[in-house]
Amino acid sequence: MQLLRAHSAPGSRNLVFTSAGDRSNVRLWKQGRRRDFDLWVTYYGEHPATLQSIPDFFVSHTGTKFQNLHYCYSHWPELFARYDAVMVMDDDIIISSDAVTRLFDIRREFDLWALQPAFRVSGKISWDITRVRPTARLRYTNFIEMTCPLFRRDKLDSFMAVYEPEIIGYGEDWWFLRTLGPDLAQHVAVVDEVACVNPHDRRKGGRREIDRASSHEERKAVWERIKARHDLDEQGRVQAEYGRIEKPALGALLGMARLIPETTYVGGRKMLRRLFNHGQEPRHVLRHLGALR
Repeated sequence: MQLLRAHSAPGSRNLVFTSAGDRSNVRLWKQGRRRDFDLWVTYYGEHPATLQSIPDFFVSHTGTKFQNLHYCYSHWPELFARYDAVMVMDDDIIISSDAVTRLFDIRREFDLWALQPAFRVSGKISWDITRVRPTARLRYTNFIEMTCPLFRRDKLDSFMAVYEPEIIGYGEDWWFLRTLGPDLAQHVAVVDEVACVNPHDRRKGGRREIDRASSHEERKAVWERIKARHDLDEQGRVQAEYGRIEKPALGALLGMARLIPETTYVGGRKMLRRLFNHGQEPRHVLRHLGALR
């Protein structure tokens, strides 16, 4: 596969890597006042011309996110070696260049091995520990999701050294955390200062891209084989918060104020769906919301 490059030398010490299709939000990531990262897109869709002019590195290859990362690591290791940190992002994440750049700044400031932005309540939240806490800058945890992790590059190197492309989106988060070693305290964090939206599946046609590659049962079966092969034991695997760094009082108040409209909107939409699902008439729905008296 031919790798297309916008320049011969990296413009940054930070890299964002994604495996993108035809429903991606990649264009959003370059919008903002500040951008201190290079962008690598491994494209699996059917219309490469629509994206190939956007990133700094572009290659077409079929696979899931970490499968394609492993493929590129194997073929162009000298390019990845140029970077201090790498963010591995789902292609549908809603986030700006300013926010991504701030994540790289925070990783460097606190010398974190791995981190993720917190998830806003308007999007999908699979694990409560990843939900944004508006009064915190960041929380030290023993868990981050595979959706958009950011690694110190040498730590990602360690995971790529043992990673097997057979695995498809099941168990990867626990596996890459396992390669960091047993002492994750103060080294892994969910960053609340920077939050993003992980869109719900219904916004993507009701089906995740990964489900087009294989079923949940197939992915779980692969993970069981990987666990046995690498002697990985999931006993005692419990998500934990080790501590947090709070925002100053004014920042905490602003954080809570910003969250109120989004929380209200999301709560209202959930109520509407529940009422309509139970066959309520629109007039009754409005009464429940206090719009009619």
